[in-house]
Formats: sequence, structure tokens, C-alpha cells
Amino acid sequence: MRPELTEIFAHLRQEPDGGADPVSAMRAKVEGYGMGCSGAGLAACQVVPVRIGTMAAEWLVPPAAGDGRIVYLHGGGWVAGSLASHRAIAAELALLAEQAVLVADYRLAPEHPFPAGLTDAAAALAHAAANGPEGPGRARRLALAGDSAGGNLAAVVALGLAPLADVPRPDRVVLLSPFLAITPVTGGFAGEPDDPAVASDAMGLVAELYAPGRDPDDPAISPLLAPDARLTQLPPTLIQVSAAETLRGQALVLAQRAWALGVPMRLSLWPDMPHVWQAFIGNITEADGALMEAAAFLRI
Repeated sequence: MRPELTEIFAHLRQEPDGGADPVSAMRAKVEGYGMGCSGAGLAACQVVPVRIGTMAAEWLVPPAAGDGRIVYLHGGGWVAGSLASHRAIAAELALLAEQAVLVADYRLAPEHPFPAGLTDAAAALAHAAANGPEGPGRARRLALAGDSAGGNLAAVVALGLAPLADVPRPDRVVLLSPFLAITPVTGGFAGEPDDPAVASDAMGLVAELYAPGRDPDDPAISPLLAPDARLTQLPPTLIQVSAAETLRGQALVLAQRAWALGVPMRLSLWPDMPHVWQAFIGNITEADGALMEAAAFLRI
């Protein structure tokens, strides 16, 4: 393994500060997940804070912003993550795609369990459809993106399963290492994944914090299990996942279901990368390459 990858995997295996409280530990880990990595986007983009009802959000506006808008939903197991933790990755995507990106500080569990975060995610998409960084104005192109649990929220919203009326349909969807079901899925991959970020035996615990007492097979929680009639409503979608991560099987199964239904979906499978490796911008070439691939998909 290359030295920079060895360093990242070692960093992800470290126990974060947070004591015995799993929520505090997860929040500390997510805030430091990208090891402070950033590319050119963070310096180039203007940060425009906004409020969507009571929810804080911010636009990352690149110098050469076109007429498209992207809503980005951060990961963190539905209990962690913030505007700060994902500002660098959102700004890089904005710069590369030449589109303004809206990042929503959606409500987190366990203080605000399901469907609070999902409702906020849908509200962010509705806001971006009707408002840009400069104020009111309809979006000519609208995309939805997210990583890990944020990818879960993006998939659920795109499938029309959010508990909010009149949510617009995005033109494109990008899912980075998405958390698509509570139950681990092998998808035909052999052997155990080498994933220091997402342990299969911890997925149920995170889900219980997010949606206590709810059916884990509810497609609004596990969009991998959405019926075919819903899946056919997906717009063109790109999924990026690593062959080394726990969530790889879920991504493959969703792509296979989509292909069988004629849904325009791309599966981009990367070897030997950690979960949401796109966060390590400027540290590993694969992070830069994956974000360039996602940006090119969003520009079409």
C-alpha cells in the first residue's frame, strides 16, 4: 500500500476523542475525517450563509458558476457531520463542476430522530430549486449529491420518499460511498472488506440512533429496498464506491437493480480506497480523480 494510503488507514483506525459516549466519539471522528485535506476549491469559492426555515445552510460559489445548482448532503451516520466537516469537499465539487453547491446543516440524531434529517434534506432541495446564492430565482439545472449517510438521504429524496410535499425531482444524482441499507449486503463480493470507517456490526447501532423502533426495511431508511416502481423514478445517477469498503455490496446491488429496469445509472468501482476517500483531496490522486469524475457527470 502506498505511504499516503497507509497513513489514511492508520488515521481512520485511531479511536477518536469522545470517551464512552458513541455519539460524541462518532462526531469527533467525522469532524476530523478528512485529516484537514483540501484542494483549490476551498480558497476559490465564496461562502454564502443562508437559512432555510430554522436550518442553517451555506452556498459554496465558485468564480465561474454556471446556471446549475447542486445540493450536497454530508455524511456522518445521521448523527454526525456539519457544514465545517464537509466544506472542503463541497467547495471542490463546486469548483470542478462550475456550479454553486448548497450544503445543508440538517438535524442530527439522536436528538432529532428520523424523519427530521430527511425532511431537512428535502427542504434543502426545494430551496435550491427556487433560490440561488443571490436570492430567489428558479434553477435551470438541479442536482443532488451526498456521501455515506448523506448519500442515503439523497437517494431517499430522489426516490420521492421524503415526508415533504412538492419536492422537486433532481436532474442528476451523485452518491459517494452511500449507506443504502441497514443490513450489510455482500453483493457477490468475496472475503471481508478492509474498512476501518464502517463496521458491519455497527450499522445496526447507528440505524437505531437514527430511527429507533422503526422497521429497518422501510425504503425511506433503506432505499436499496425501494420497490421497482420507485426505482424507475431515479434520474441519471452516479455511484462511487470502493471495492475495499463495507458498503460496496449495497452499491452493486442497487446498480444491478437499476440496470435491469433500464434506469440510467453508472457504478464507479475504485480499488483499495477507504470509505468516502473523496474527502482526502490533495492527499491521494484517487480523491481528486473521483471528484473530477463526479463533476463531469454533473456538468452534462
